[in-house]
Amino acid sequence: MSTQTEPPFNERGVTLSRAGLSAAGQMFPLRDLRAARVVMMPRSKPLPIVISLIGLAALAAGIVTGSGPALVLGVMIVVVGYLAWITQDVVYQLMVTTPAGEREVLITKDQEFADRVAALVLDAIERHTRGTAAAG
Repeated sequence: MSTQTEPPFNERGVTLSRAGLSAAGQMFPLRDLRAARVVMMPRSKPLPIVISLIGLAALAAGIVTGSGPALVLGVMIVVVGYLAWITQDVVYQLMVTTPAGEREVLITKDQEFADRVAALVLDAIERHTRGTAAAG
């Protein structure tokens, strides 16, 4: 029987032990894990673009009609659209493959953390597979 030389991983609500992977109230037994990967979820583009276009339309209407309030409102809405764009974070999903299909384990803004957990899960799967093959 193989021995595990590394201590169990337990950080930010994610636990990886000999028993399996636990995160966000979900438990994935190590024997059921087949693969792990990190997926980047990019920023959402439609909402900030629509807000900015509405602001540009109000700004144009203010220029055409000479309306000060429409100009101010248009500029304010364009700024809100810009802020909506720059304040969006790119998030990363850790996905694991089980016999039942691919499942989401965690979502984080920290790519380094997601990559580290994925590497640990892949290493644990490999060690478990070798241990099972050696025992059988």
